[in-house]
Amino acid sequence: MVENEFALASVNAEEALISHALRILQERTAIAGTLVTLKPVMPGQQEADGAVKLQHPNGTHRYFIECKSSIDRKEQLNKVQKQLERLGDEGFLITPYLSRELVEHCRKIDLQFVDLSGNAYLRAPGLFILITGEKRSLALPTDGEPKGLTNSAALRAVFALLSHPVLLNSPLKHIASTAGVSLGTAYNVLDDLQRRGYLIKSSAAGRRKLLEPERLIAEWAINFPTTLRTKLHLRRFSAPDPDWWQSVQLDAFHYAWSSEVAACKMTGYLKPSTQTLYVDQGDMDNVIKVLVKQHRIKPDPNGNIEILEKFWQTKCDTEVCLAPPLLVYAELMALMDPRSDEVATMIKEKCIDPTFDQG
Repeated sequence: MVENEFALASVNAEEALISHALRILQERTAIAGTLVTLKPVMPGQQEADGAVKLQHPNGTHRYFIECKSSIDRKEQLNKVQKQLERLGDEGFLITPYLSRELVEHCRKIDLQFVDLSGNAYLRAPGLFILITGEKRSLALPTDGEPKGLTNSAALRAVFALLSHPVLLNSPLKHIASTAGVSLGTAYNVLDDLQRRGYLIKSSAAGRRKLLEPERLIAEWAINFPTTLRTKLHLRRFSAPDPDWWQSVQLDAFHYAWSSEVAACKMTGYLKPSTQTLYVDQGDMDNVIKVLVKQHRIKPDPNGNIEILEKFWQTKCDTEVCLAPPLLVYAELMALMDPRSDEVATMIKEKCIDPTFDQG
């Protein structure tokens, strides 16, 4: 029996692929498969996507796993074979579907595999499986796999990567935790970035590198206002004193200024005509109570004060609590005001672009 049933919305997509393949293999051959915990590898060493233990009447065999979301060329199979050889132990490929021609190539180069349509080639002492000719099936649902930055979870994940590029080479679990998304979402976002030419993964060291950050920043800034910001429970207010924001006292809360106030504090330019404040979701009501008491703010659907839920995980570690520069930049650009555009460009050149300098 397969040991675990993985919910695709909350687990690593590679584990979901492996789990699904093991279930299909058991249905077709009665061979039981279980996932095996991988040992940590040294930096620079080849790392498998997973490991399994197969049990059959003649024995038990342990395999490393290489997962691929799509295989349609023999050259890809040759590359997988070399990747598995570098692991130094038996391994096989798991992928959604291999055509009859590609199955024959696997036999030719002795690449073992299991696909989600029921085709398989496995061989070991006391074990030989060859199933071919099964038609492509819709075996693995994608559960909302992102197609570009068209959903809020993808925007959260890319925001974390752009704000902290060092995350690119962190464990998937850490990327997901920092972005506030599921493991499956983090995996899908990285895969999507790679498919769209934003990300490259070195086959030698397995390290990720972001390509064309300028284009990705522009895409994020365009999509944020309509796709993620609308889900942050915006509340509007007005205050009798237009300069109320200069004397705010919210030391008991995690908060961050964005848009025009942040721009003013960062550059000294642009007198804020609107005030945008992000606070932790659980603090929203208490922050509003404090501001009502301190500055007599009142609900106003047309007010210049915006209070939204903070969607990123890092805490403010400076005396002046400001949102990450990417968010400030995106909100300034969304104002569609020449003054705001000019300051947004200054912030991008000063605070965002140097993060991606390759020199």
